[in-house]
Amino acid sequence: MDNQKLGIFITELRKEKGLTQAQLAQKLNVTDKAVSKWERGVGFPDIKLLEPLADVLDISLLELMKSERLPKTTVSAPDTTDAFQNVIDLASYERKIERQRIALVTLFIVLLIALIFLVDIMQSFGFLFVCLPIILFFLGIWFLRLSHKKSTHKHAFLFAGLLAFAYPLCLILLFCFAFALGGPVPN
Repeated sequence: MDNQKLGIFITELRKEKGLTQAQLAQKLNVTDKAVSKWERGVGFPDIKLLEPLADVLDISLLELMKSERLPKTTVSAPDTTDAFQNVIDLASYERKIERQRIALVTLFIVLLIALIFLVDIMQSFGFLFVCLPIILFFLGIWFLRLSHKKSTHKHAFLFAGLLAFAYPLCLILLFCFAFALGGPVPN
């Protein structure tokens, strides 16, 4: 199911009905931000909302799944099969997104607890010079990876990635030039 095509189709039908995004959202008991995401092709409606959405827009569920108006003639078996395959794909996509969210939240909580223990064990000086640069290095890699994947907020992720690399880079430069700056001298 093509999210861009579905978004354009929902936008056209909503405008034909003379509804704003807020009015459509109110009829479906969702936020106007959710409707905006659907119309921009950033997200899909929840599977439970497909039938109510089709009802509000006065189209069949098959037309909504195919993202196009169909003639009022009989529906062929391949069309029905394709539409229901789209529903199955949509449901599996939603499950995948939900599993990713749960995994990210779990990972964040585990890392936060580990970070608290690291600060306690290493004391602040050790943490600032050992753990924090490593954490920021990997965080920088993650942000730079996100800057290449996401089309929205690309520059923000790039800036955050470069900023995360700044602290470890400064520490490395400080250690490399410590002798030139009058740092520790061997006895």
